[in-house]
Order: sequence, then C-alpha cells, then structure tokens
Amino acid sequence: MYFLDLDNGEAEVLILANEMGADLVIIDEIMGRRYAKQFDLNLTGTIGVLLKAKEKKIIDSVMDLIFRLTNKGTWISPKLIEKIKILSNES
Repeated sequence: MYFLDLDNGEAEVLILANEMGADLVIIDEIMGRRYAKQFDLNLTGTIGVLLKAKEKKIIDSVMDLIFRLTNKGTWISPKLIEKIKILSNES
C-alpha cells in the first residue's frame, strides 16, 4: 500500500490496523483520518481520547491537558477549544 501525504508512522498505523481488523485507530492528521475513513476504520484523535478518559474518570480535566498541549506548541483552533469546553462540561 502507498499513502500519499502521510508520514511513515501514520501509514504504518493504518496498514497495521487494516491487517489486524483493529476496533479503533487514533489519528489526528487530516490525511490520516481520510485514509482511515476509506478503510472504514473507526477513528478518534487526541481530543476524543481525552474526552473518553474524563468520562471514565481517568482524568479530572480535559481543558488542563488541552492548555498544556497548546502551551507546548500544538495548534488547536479557538472554535474547537470552545467545543471541547462544552463536550467536557468545563469552562
């Protein structure tokens, strides 16, 4: 298989997930998500993992971790941050 516009790590994740029949793939990059959808793989991203972790009471705050990510250079749109606040019931 050959994936245009993907780095090796994302391509390997998709290949392995497809071969194993994985239940879930965790990918944040847009192109990786598009390929995952083409393979009919269930997918989530970092934010989805954080929301699930809060739901299962593994973490207390999604927003604390979102702010740590953005402070380390991860770009998250202001619109998405507002949506995360609503979904996590945090302000």
